[in-house]
Amino acid sequence: MTATYTKAEVAQHNKKENGWFIINNSIYDVTKFYDDHPGGRDVLLANIGRDATEEFEAVHHSKGAMRKLDDLKVGELPESERRHFISMSEVATKKSADGAWFVINNKVYDVTKFLDLHPGGRDILLYNAGGDATEAFTDNGHSDNAYKMMGKYCIGDLELDERKKYMNRKVTGEQHASTTQVVRVKSEDESLLARIQEQLQLFIVLALFVMAGVFLLS
Repeated sequence: MTATYTKAEVAQHNKKENGWFIINNSIYDVTKFYDDHPGGRDVLLANIGRDATEEFEAVHHSKGAMRKLDDLKVGELPESERRHFISMSEVATKKSADGAWFVINNKVYDVTKFLDLHPGGRDILLYNAGGDATEAFTDNGHSDNAYKMMGKYCIGDLELDERKKYMNRKVTGEQHASTTQVVRVKSEDESLLARIQEQLQLFIVLALFVMAGVFLLS
């Protein structure tokens, strides 16, 4: 029978001499694997005592690495703490005011009860319901409070084989404003350059006319 450990118990194994972490609801003891890890010990030490699923999946691992991972397994999370995996096909069925789900950074959110509370209105949420809203969400520069609020609406994780390879993409309101300013300045610079080019072309045409007139008079 597979042993079960809570997240609190895993959190206690956060020392170099006793390091565990969680990947997709399974718990692994990597204490004796530090020096054998192809990516170095630091990446393992940075994740012990916590759920390292996103960090693990952000890197391609060979079949040999997956077999080695099985050898390091010491248990699983209890049912009450296990992550719930949801397919994109199920998300796709939730795209109305009666049930609005979408995906952000490979996590699934049920925003049905948030439709009338959203500062930007319900329409933008319904427009993205049933699909992956990561770019729509991050490109609009939400505040840190918005990111914190998301947690209460998270109902699970996207299925492993359907996840995209961006991890925790985040653009705050300040970063969005900065990016917008850069785009605006770039646009203004391009407009100025275009006007200079037009004036230069006009000057060349006028110069040619003057030269032609001088030639005819001579």
